[in-house]
Amino acid sequence: MRGLLRLIIVIAVLVLLAGAGVAYAGIIQVPVLSAAFGMDHPADIGSAKPDSAGYLAWQQKYGLVHTSPDANYTLSSKHSFSGTYALDEVVPEGIILATRTIRGSTPWIRDVTINFHDGSAMAAGFLDASPYGYPVAGPVKVAFRLVSTGPKSVTVAIDSVEFGRIGVPADIVAKATDALNGYLTTRLAGIEGLKIDQLALVEAGVKFKGTLPNTFGAEPPKAGQLP
Repeated sequence: MRGLLRLIIVIAVLVLLAGAGVAYAGIIQVPVLSAAFGMDHPADIGSAKPDSAGYLAWQQKYGLVHTSPDANYTLSSKHSFSGTYALDEVVPEGIILATRTIRGSTPWIRDVTINFHDGSAMAAGFLDASPYGYPVAGPVKVAFRLVSTGPKSVTVAIDSVEFGRIGVPADIVAKATDALNGYLTTRLAGIEGLKIDQLALVEAGVKFKGTLPNTFGAEPPKAGQLP
């Protein structure tokens, strides 16, 4: 009987240690432990707070129109674009973070923030892969750069990705970078009203010169779908 009791205790300790390990790593959500280790929310990367008032003023200044319900604008929604307006200024970080698409809830990522610097940026959010059938969830950080390569094209370089406290291997980051650039090549080419004369990451914002669409629609969000 004592032997059985010791075995049960050993198993319980191993289960607890395993749970603590994945909770600390931040790749699986474990009740109580994930919160205790600070792995139940995205990292604070020092980005600006969403400037909702500033974004509303921006909409009014440039006559931007959203034709779909607010809940449709997410990073998992297919967007449509029309119309055009000219822009030649720095778009502040707070206004970018206040856009409907960044603020919207999606089946796979939430609480997205971006911190812009001269020539580079850091993005953070909370990733939940359960809609794809994987039991992993935790905070994610991505360091990246981008350059304009044409009137309707940009190239993104992903420098690093961290999922929880684990750095994603370079070969996987390279494959993700290729997939993202392939998506952007096709997607940007089909956006009506887009013309990039200048696009640059600057401190706390993005410098854009060219034209952008002024009317935006979006379908309801779906797991696995991109904007």
